[in-house]
Amino acid sequence: MVLLVAAARYLADIGRYDLAALLRHSQYQICSAEIWFEVAIPAIQLQSPATFNQAMIGLEEWDQTKILNAVIETATAEDLQGHRPERLIFLGIESVNVDNLVAEICILRNDMNAVATGKARIQELDDQYKARKRRIRQELEFRGVYDPNPFDSLWDWYHKWKSEFERYGERRRYLMALFEPLFFSLADRLDEPVPVREPTGWDRVDRALTKARRVLETATHEEDFQSVGLLCREVLISVGQSVYNPDIHSPSDGKIPSATDANRMIEAFFMAAAAGSSNEAVRRYAKSSLQLAVELQHRRSADFRVASLCLEATSSVVHTVAILAGRHDKSDSHLTPPST
Repeated sequence: MVLLVAAARYLADIGRYDLAALLRHSQYQICSAEIWFEVAIPAIQLQSPATFNQAMIGLEEWDQTKILNAVIETATAEDLQGHRPERLIFLGIESVNVDNLVAEICILRNDMNAVATGKARIQELDDQYKARKRRIRQELEFRGVYDPNPFDSLWDWYHKWKSEFERYGERRRYLMALFEPLFFSLADRLDEPVPVREPTGWDRVDRALTKARRVLETATHEEDFQSVGLLCREVLISVGQSVYNPDIHSPSDGKIPSATDANRMIEAFFMAAAAGSSNEAVRRYAKSSLQLAVELQHRRSADFRVASLCLEATSSVVHTVAILAGRHDKSDSHLTPPST
């Protein structure tokens, strides 16, 4: 498999920051595509995280061709294996710790283009459009980036194009111009690597964190975002049960924590594992992250921002505990129980 860094730069150089961003998590390989019985042509199979794959599938054919040409122009002869591929084949793969914002924006634009050019009906796409629009706006606000899209529903977009743009080409050009500044403003951020934290080795904890990230990526309704908090609560309980030792760890209030009292178990662990005046800042950071995670988990109402903060705070607690417990040490020390 070959990464598409050079192809992404090629597309950015020609001003297609949207297409460049879609390739940032993709890899490719040369394959063949059957076009008729026993007749095949060389092709490029793009493997991308599911949301990015969905965004690329929804692109206009000429934009898909731009991606194909970018790959060909930047690939080595060895990578192409002597072929000149004629087609793209899209394959979605499971992935975690991927920032889907740009892909979500592309899918939103694809849906706007589809209804404006007769490829889809507004009634089929409007609900998912409105949910995605809210998620994008919240995420952009969280990052301090202006959302240039004024249309809260596809019906709002319909009234715009119906009154001002008679031809399909005019509608497409309007959408390109509408979103281009947004992709450009995000361009500098796209080169920043997505942080991927090392697994803790506590299988139940790692599985639950991964599941919480997947739920957040696809969350639409309030109950979806609340379920992220519930998963984070289970994560902290599992962490507490993994490290708490009643013979060593004493809660500050003197009460013995129950088997599900993550707050007391983890706080007691922090007091012992980061004891002493030299670790005061560590304890303060760890306890504040824990308090934030616990508070957000119990919010009766939740949206994307609350769920995102809850997951981030929980991840911070988990990996702070893992570090103090020696789980990330560059040695075999994590194979034996820590002394605290």
